[in-house]
Amino acid sequence: MKYLLSLFCCIIFLHSCAKKNINLKNSPITKIDSISNLNELRKFVTNADEALKQFMCMSPHVYKSEELASSPLKAKLDSLIPKKDYLKADFDGNGLIDLVITGSVNFSFSALAILDQGDENYKVLSLTPSNSFIQFPVYTQLITKNGKQLIEVYQKSLSLVNEDFVKSVLVYKDGNFIEYQDEPADYQISKIEFGTAGCFGTCPVFDMTILPSGKSKFHAKYFNFSQQRGSDEEEGQFETELKPSDFNAIVQMMNELNIKDLESNYRVGWTDDQTIKIKVTFADGSLKFIQDYGMQGTRGLMLLYEKLLALRFNQDWQRI
Repeated sequence: MKYLLSLFCCIIFLHSCAKKNINLKNSPITKIDSISNLNELRKFVTNADEALKQFMCMSPHVYKSEELASSPLKAKLDSLIPKKDYLKADFDGNGLIDLVITGSVNFSFSALAILDQGDENYKVLSLTPSNSFIQFPVYTQLITKNGKQLIEVYQKSLSLVNEDFVKSVLVYKDGNFIEYQDEPADYQISKIEFGTAGCFGTCPVFDMTILPSGKSKFHAKYFNFSQQRGSDEEEGQFETELKPSDFNAIVQMMNELNIKDLESNYRVGWTDDQTIKIKVTFADGSLKFIQDYGMQGTRGLMLLYEKLLALRFNQDWQRI
């Protein structure tokens, strides 16, 4: 009876693999698959990418700093988060297992995702702000929602007056991790206007208006086409028929961010950085304004900014 039950389970498993087009013979064990302890993890990380040579993998649960070990916030997080040195899952959906690690570099704590791209090539993405000095360990755990592998990231608030932790739920999207939304919006957008101010350097300064009809305008002011400083001459006015697929991709991104629900003002904690302003006009006449000093309001917004700034060069702009 046990033999028949085992045989039946084996048949079911093989049938499931066949439905998913999984070739068991041609699924080699990767280096990430073979990691089973912290020492193996550290050896892998230092050889996976040149940028990780100085990264020290460690679990927040075993950090030995006397000050942090006695922190009430650490005790709270220790009770919430399972004690794991790393997470494994296929976050980017390419069929290969990826890693999430925590640790420190240059005395600042962070969490990183190492995505297996095949043939021992890896893509490294930060799950914590890259421009912040984080003195408290970062905690992560793996969850699944709606069939998607998500990462919960817990870290101490960067505010000096807030002694609680901040939780982010991240999903892999368009080459990076952004905040997960249970139900993306379905906005009908009739106009998107955005522009940037200067910084202490050669940050691009411009204004742009894009429309679903395609007719769009681009006012290039400074440092879009040239990094030469000292010139007061603006770069010019341009117009184009925006590619419909590009406008739709921007709208889709705003839907996935639930942009109406985001804050209207964001600001980093340093000076001499750049500001971006966005004004979205919806089909019902309502408006959404966002002003972001430092352009790091949320992970999703940063990805949106990349798409918006790329429009300066991936369209057929004609000078007017």
